Amino acid sequence: MVCLSEQRYKGNPFRRVSYIPPIDVILSVAFKQTKNLRIKSSKRRISREEKIANLERERISTLAMVITEKLERIINQFPWIESLHPFYGEICDLMGNIDKIRRILGRLGGIENQIKELERDHIARLKETKHPNEMAEIRNQSNGRMASLLKKAKGDVNYLIRVIKKLKTVPDFNVNYPTVVIAGAPNVGKSSLVIEISTGKPEVGEYPFTTKKIIFGHRDIGMTNIQVVDTPGLLDRPFRDRNLIERQSIISIRHISDIILFMFDISKDATISLEEQFNLFEDIEKEFPNVLIIRVLNKTDLLSEEEIIEGKKTLKTQFQITIKDVNSLQGLIEEIEAIVKNSVLQTEKFKEILKLTVSKEFLQPVEEEINYEF
Repeated sequence: MVCLSEQRYKGNPFRRVSYIPPIDVILSVAFKQTKNLRIKSSKRRISREEKIANLERERISTLAMVITEKLERIINQFPWIESLHPFYGEICDLMGNIDKIRRILGRLGGIENQIKELERDHIARLKETKHPNEMAEIRNQSNGRMASLLKKAKGDVNYLIRVIKKLKTVPDFNVNYPTVVIAGAPNVGKSSLVIEISTGKPEVGEYPFTTKKIIFGHRDIGMTNIQVVDTPGLLDRPFRDRNLIERQSIISIRHISDIILFMFDISKDATISLEEQFNLFEDIEKEFPNVLIIRVLNKTDLLSEEEIIEGKKTLKTQFQITIKDVNSLQGLIEEIEAIVKNSVLQTEKFKEILKLTVSKEFLQPVEEEINYEF
């Protein structure tokens, strides 16, 4: 029977899955333990045949025990599929296949039960003979059938090993944190912005698709953290035509965003045209009508004053920034923090799930400055 752990994990639930041994390793360990077994001395006087029967019984039980314990450990390590956060559920489906994983875990549970049944059957057969050679033959038959049964799961276990290795690379996403997703075309400056406004340290390069996978950073605002997500570059084409990196971005936006920062680049270094960037923005805006989107014009250090004014007017950007001047980011950071604080105080999502105890200091309104000059 499959008994998956139902414990909820705030971060990447697949990171708590430890080593999954291949089938050959499981068999090698199991047979090594049975090989080391010897006839035990007994306080009461028993015949040689009884001693041999006890030894063969212990060998069969030990082999079954080691195999079933290894299988049970594999099964129980996996997070409860039905309780996965939608973000990790879809990521799992992209990098592997949730239904296939569920079927594999079910089959491993079935093999575990069959191994136990083989153990019972062959131990019962030992009681029917007094001949050492026949006992050894029964044990050999048991070993062969258990090994043969386990080898049928070789492909399934290898699949789990490959999938879990990929799933562990997905960064920790804490479902309790308000999340800001940074989106935009390749090389628009998303990674650099994450570095500046959070603790995230993604690689920054001078080529498209710098960020090879979703990266998470955090910004502490006192009573909670803001989670900042740096997505891979999004290209302007239908979802069905996108590659794995682009699909990860869309999934992150769909399931974990409270705010989307959409970054535009109209400088000479832009990797795709302004029209393509705007089409991408409209595509995201239509797909996520209930998510607040803040438009940001980046790389203003490469633009003239006239270009900045024209870009702001055309794209209706609320903030014009350059990563090279941290002062230009201050207004954007303050806006993000204000929106998040307001959401935490007013949105049931955070009141119910977080069960926050908000400090008086956090709730203290900004006092108006009083002019005492007459």
